[in-house]
Amino acid sequence: MLANVIRMLYDYNAWANGRVLDRVGELTAEQLNAPGTAGHGSIRETLVHAINAQRGWLAFWDGTNPSFGRVATSASGTALRAEDLPDAAALRKAWQAVDANTQAFTSKLDDGAMAREYTRARPGQPTQTLPLWQMMFHVVNHGTQHRSEIAAMLTAFDHSPGALDMTAFLRERAR
Repeated sequence: MLANVIRMLYDYNAWANGRVLDRVGELTAEQLNAPGTAGHGSIRETLVHAINAQRGWLAFWDGTNPSFGRVATSASGTALRAEDLPDAAALRKAWQAVDANTQAFTSKLDDGAMAREYTRARPGQPTQTLPLWQMMFHVVNHGTQHRSEIAAMLTAFDHSPGALDMTAFLRERAR
């Protein structure tokens, strides 16, 4: 049951990211890169941060980067920079790759895997051991935080992504 809930949460996460990216694609370069009042600077920088976070956690879980540390990194150990993703098309492509890799990972999970514990030693912080399901909930929640920051910035540019609620996702999915 828990593995099915995780899959649904990550389906929701991909859906909500898609809604945001649809509106990001309507922005001018100036709007995409304008300093924001929340998140990690501009819309682009906040998206890059969210992409790196999900990539890094996924690489930690699937073993391609078992040394995942304080900064979210790719499987190769290198975080993407805003310069690596200069426009909406590049941001969408990066998210699609993360979502595809996440989908491949979650499709193999069962409830036993959800209980598997991972230990993460972060520089300057206490070592932490958590079950996979708790870390996976964290990543979706982290994405929700940054999507809301981006949604506020998009709305300020008259490009609101509309409802990003789980219930909107569930209604759309039921159709």
